[in-house]
Amino acid sequence: MTVRNPAILLLLAVTLAGCVDRGGWKPTPQVAPQALEASQTLAGSQVNPTAWPAGDWWRHYGDPQLDALVSEALAGNPSLETARARLRAAQAQAIAARGALLPSTSLDGSVTRQRFPVNGLYPPPYGGSYWTEGQLTLDFSYDIDFWGHNRALAAAARAGVQAAQADQAAARLALAVAVVRAYIQLDLQYALLDVTNENLKQQTAIRDLTQERVSAGLENVARIKQSDGQLALTRAGLAAVEANIELAHNQLAELVRAGPDRGRQLTRPQLAAPTNIELPSVLPVDLLGRRPDVASARALVESATHGVKAAEAQFYPNVNLTAFAGFQSLGLSQLFDASDRILGGGPALSLPLFNRDALRGALYGRQAQVDLSVAQYNQTLLDAVREVADVVANWRALERETREQQIALEDAQRSYELTSERYRAGLDNYLSVLSSENQVLLALGLRAELESRRLSFSVDLVRALGGGYAASTGG
Repeated sequence: MTVRNPAILLLLAVTLAGCVDRGGWKPTPQVAPQALEASQTLAGSQVNPTAWPAGDWWRHYGDPQLDALVSEALAGNPSLETARARLRAAQAQAIAARGALLPSTSLDGSVTRQRFPVNGLYPPPYGGSYWTEGQLTLDFSYDIDFWGHNRALAAAARAGVQAAQADQAAARLALAVAVVRAYIQLDLQYALLDVTNENLKQQTAIRDLTQERVSAGLENVARIKQSDGQLALTRAGLAAVEANIELAHNQLAELVRAGPDRGRQLTRPQLAAPTNIELPSVLPVDLLGRRPDVASARALVESATHGVKAAEAQFYPNVNLTAFAGFQSLGLSQLFDASDRILGGGPALSLPLFNRDALRGALYGRQAQVDLSVAQYNQTLLDAVREVADVVANWRALERETREQQIALEDAQRSYELTSERYRAGLDNYLSVLSSENQVLLALGLRAELESRRLSFSVDLVRALGGGYAASTGG
């Protein structure tokens, strides 16, 4: 229903005030970062106020080949293009929502050729004849937005842009992390290749020594067969590691949007593993502005909250001001005469009377969106804090494992040397040599795994701390 009498606008507004049916809704409370106590969990970790990752955090590993791969991946990956498109869509929506806050003007013109009826509005000579009617007007309208409907929609759209910007940063971080992790796996496979080659060398030496002992009558032929079997298994393991290297090359080529030949151009990684980790001084509070996924989730909560305000405003009268000015005449020759000018304007009020259920349904839907976005935000924040704690726990365990592994490697190497000497002197048997050698190889393989885990945990920390993202403080 539209009301054009200004005298009753205020009366209707007061009458309808407080008519919003919220259905007893109470928003889901947001988790406060201050409530996620982690001081004991993070106690003992090295603290540095500047420990937040830089935007080009992968350069800290000191490998130019890795730097080039990440740059190639970020140049135009489909996932990043998708995130950019979503950001442009959100920005377009924000522009449209902002436009609703401004007056609207349009220039309208029309020319109509028609026959007027004899007994119509216009008497002869117009009636019963064909005449050309021309009109040119400048139309103006402005939604006063008393109840903040348009302002709420504009604020929701701005928050949507912030969420899209954070999502774009999250996509960029995820891609860089994927490239670095694949590169770390390539580095691990090369380390395991060294261990396997060393195993092959030792197995060949043992086989040659066993042949000498069989020829001297000190061993039986079964030992040769056993040694040959060990050599075959080692060569099979070597083939498997080489295949893993090729697969890692292919994965990296795919991540940089290139064919498999790009992977064949890669040389052995030269990564510098960090010796320790440092945490920022304020956690988990600062994760709000440093994690793109947390920032996006928080922006979506803000957008949904403004959406509820916009839905509530729909229950109230909508007041518009309209005006027009221009010219209208029968016959185009006099269209711009001063006597043919037209001018008008006035307020208009629209009241929602018979669509209350539709308005309630829209409002309840907006309320549900708030609860959903808050739940997602809470979970995202909890996951973010847990990921930091997980990195700290994993790093502490890694340090202990590394110390014990070094002791185990030194002991295994010394045992193998002594057993080999005793075997050459005929004081020990072949199985003892194999057993001591296996301990060395296991220790070497474990060292390679630990070094790879050290690199991976450092990447985990970068991701947990947001990868150099900083939430925009702009409006």
